[in-house]
Amino acid sequence: MSHVLLILKRFLAAITAFLLAFVPFSGGRDAKTDDALTLRVAFVSDVHIDKRLPLGQSALQTCYRDMNGFDLDAVAVLGDLTNYGDYETTERFFEITADTVKEGVTPIVISGNHDIGHAKEADGERMNPEALADFLSLCNEYLDYGVDAPYYTIEVNGFGFICLNDESEDNWDHPEYSDAALAFLNAELDKYAVDGKPAFVLIHVPLSGIHGEEHYYPDAGVEEPWNTQIRKILEAHDNVFCLSGHFHKGLSNSIDTPTYRQLNGVNYLNLPSFLMPNWPVDLAINGLGFIMEVTENTVTFRCRNYYLHNWYGSYVYTVDLVK
Repeated sequence: MSHVLLILKRFLAAITAFLLAFVPFSGGRDAKTDDALTLRVAFVSDVHIDKRLPLGQSALQTCYRDMNGFDLDAVAVLGDLTNYGDYETTERFFEITADTVKEGVTPIVISGNHDIGHAKEADGERMNPEALADFLSLCNEYLDYGVDAPYYTIEVNGFGFICLNDESEDNWDHPEYSDAALAFLNAELDKYAVDGKPAFVLIHVPLSGIHGEEHYYPDAGVEEPWNTQIRKILEAHDNVFCLSGHFHKGLSNSIDTPTYRQLNGVNYLNLPSFLMPNWPVDLAINGLGFIMEVTENTVTFRCRNYYLHNWYGSYVYTVDLVK
């Protein structure tokens, strides 16, 4: 019975969020104004659009239009751009992004397990490497990335956003990373995490043992040996922020299931799912993301609902930078 109630709760939350996405709201755009800001970026994850479902595409457009009301430097989408990774839907994501994100704002995009590992479900024999190649090709075509490897850095205002995509051959939910990708990560952190400046590492699946997945999504994080290898690289640098999605766990300040956590000097933030149902931890409504504001001395993440156009003051995380 409890399992049935849980499913019903998630279903009702998703339906409510969809309906609210198209209700006009006034106000709520009280973004922090600070002349010392050096960077402002909007983050969202797990938008899960499908070419057959116009409502999800409209929700993504609503998200971007809410973001367009801010003086942003970049918009970052942390994977699961699509539900099944078929080429037509992936291209539709890039079309919406290129058409809707405000001119002058840099889109930063990584793939998720639904874009790479689940592509075989939609297109039969289209396996991970082909889906990944298509993703990179569309990054180049629509966003002018000019990349030829599944790891790359998008620089915004002199800050590095280091993007790691899954390189596995046939895994669905557990990414793998090449030695070249790990060497790239270390070199880019050497370059950007210097002189007290923060650097940002973007992955879709969170590293294991950080956000409490054992309490709601066992064995769902990055597996070994990549988990330990990446953590060692991150921990060897100051002012590193590792952002992820995938878990669909909503928001929580619990020590057992933290949305934000600092561990061994590294700052970890796990984004809730924007479109698909979240796990009912503390706040499980859809439409959620974070807007990040960087000053000379701090990095602040402020939770925003891009559907409802409002803030959640209980989920604001400010980090003092190491000097």
